[in-house]
Amino acid sequence: MQNQTHKQAGFAAIEYTLAAPLMFLLIFAVAEFGRLLYQYNILTQAVRDAGRYLSNNARPGTTGIIELTDDNKTRTEKLLRYGDLTSNQLLLPNLNNAVITYSSSGDLVSISVSYPWQPIFASNLFDPDGQGMSLDFPLVANYTMRAL
Repeated sequence: MQNQTHKQAGFAAIEYTLAAPLMFLLIFAVAEFGRLLYQYNILTQAVRDAGRYLSNNARPGTTGIIELTDDNKTRTEKLLRYGDLTSNQLLLPNLNNAVITYSSSGDLVSISVSYPWQPIFASNLFDPDGQGMSLDFPLVANYTMRAL
């Protein structure tokens, strides 16, 4: 019996060494996916708030067509990036690099934001040919509302 126990010594350390990297990879992947969903939720809420602000402040011009003035666009961008018109702290990291597009059609105003999402743990995946595959991709949120 003593000989059997002596042969088993050290197997737990070997099993842990084999399983730990896979467990850590799974934990980090789940955490990164959760962070992605959290940031997408913040982005969609910010786009929705900015779209409401824009629809409340967009007015028909002399031709009766909705005109989006530069002042409205500037305030909408500030609301989108910072959450309100007085703050200077970004809602999301790297939100200054987001591409914001405005459009109006009839009495509808639309806002579209493409946010460059970047993972926190690794920005590239290893490729066998030596090139890293980028894990960065854009999160896109759109909102359309009738101008009031």
